[in-house]
Amino acid sequence: MEAGIHREQEMTRLMADEYAGKIMSVTYNRAMSIQQISHKCTIPIAVAYRRVGRMEELGLVRCVREDEAYRGKKVRFYMCAVDSLQLTFRKGQFTVSSEPRTPAAMPSVDGIMTTS
Repeated sequence: MEAGIHREQEMTRLMADEYAGKIMSVTYNRAMSIQQISHKCTIPIAVAYRRVGRMEELGLVRCVREDEAYRGKKVRFYMCAVDSLQLTFRKGQFTVSSEPRTPAAMPSVDGIMTTS
């Protein structure tokens, strides 16, 4: 149960986080690299890496493609992984519920543009 409570707290914090909201919005219809997310959302690159990593752990975004870039370095592309996210306060407790996106509901990731 402790892990569930911790997850609920993390989800609640992320729902109130301006950067997390921007990341989910810009990646809802288009897969983006961390660099693209940082640029589009005007988020410092280090913050974008941390935030996307935490959001991926919680299932809010997912890596949908990985390309090899310069000298074997990998570039990962992320998309929002939920259709809806809801915070509820009931009987003195906060709960977070989410509706995951099905792969069929996600836009095709073929032809991802690697520049913004």
